[in-house]
Amino acid sequence: MTPESHRPRLAASMMASVPFRDLDKTLGLMRTHCPEAPRLPVMTRSFHWTFEGLPCLHLDRENKRVLMLPPEEREAEVLAFYEAVEADDLDYFATSRAAAPFYYEMVEALKADPPPQMRWLGFQFPGPMVLGETYKQLSGMPAAQHETLWDMLVKGVALKTRWLEQWLSGEFPGVSIIADHPEPSLVSFTSAQGTGSREDVIATVNEGFSGVNAIRWAHCCANIDWSLLTEAQVEVINFDAYQHADKLALYGDQLQEFLERGGMLGWGIVPVREDLIKGEDADSLTARLREGFDLLVGAGVDADLMAQSSWVLTSCETSLLSEEQAARAFALVGEVSEKMRAECGF
Repeated sequence: MTPESHRPRLAASMMASVPFRDLDKTLGLMRTHCPEAPRLPVMTRSFHWTFEGLPCLHLDRENKRVLMLPPEEREAEVLAFYEAVEADDLDYFATSRAAAPFYYEMVEALKADPPPQMRWLGFQFPGPMVLGETYKQLSGMPAAQHETLWDMLVKGVALKTRWLEQWLSGEFPGVSIIADHPEPSLVSFTSAQGTGSREDVIATVNEGFSGVNAIRWAHCCANIDWSLLTEAQVEVINFDAYQHADKLALYGDQLQEFLERGGMLGWGIVPVREDLIKGEDADSLTARLREGFDLLVGAGVDADLMAQSSWVLTSCETSLLSEEQAARAFALVGEVSEKMRAECGF
């Protein structure tokens, strides 16, 4: 888990998916508002950049969905995939410039002129559960409900994550790398209609990070059984603190143990709904974050340890906002981080 010197102490960070398509604008917002912990921004709404190395995928443009075709129809791909897994061939799972030009362009820009304060650099790759729900079989059922397709997705996510970590570690020596798996589908896997038991969910989260040495960050903006993540092998639990701090406070004992092991909390305090963010400012959001802290302290979480172990960011992706409001969300994150740090003496 996280060494004491690497605790964020209410540093500002970001979710990767943004509405901007202008690299300079995005870079400027990161430099100004989250210079210690920027991310490689995902500057597309398409999932196509996630495809490389994963077999059986087909983009159904007419119906705007991603399909996973039956493995028996793509035997050569399936065989090549499992050979690469067995050989631990990370290059097979590389994310290319053609697939994700925004990643490469941002790496080049950050290398050319890195923010002096940059201590962490994050990247995002969808977690296996969200891909298992998003990618569909020909029948329309989630790929997660097909044993072989599901196995390939979970293994593929881990290996693609490891390649991204290896790439960034080589490009930015001395900077701590954050590997973020958004998992909004966590809420459905243990629902009455879900496909996984509690043990299955924890095992899948862990396998999606298998072999990853970066800071393992899991995001879920829904209200879930948060002990799924306190018991998983993740180092950051990133939640929608604007709406769900009171629900998280129901897990005070588990959270205290998680933080004592070196775990961290990502407080998504800046909302990404247009109707909500318009009515907020840095003072109101700081007060709301302080209330969230008080709820967890009241549930038995140590106040100083929590402050040392907390990040400040938006409740979910800023790609859900207009460009104007997304830029404002970045600014609010930075301002709330500064205010909270001042209050806590950081």
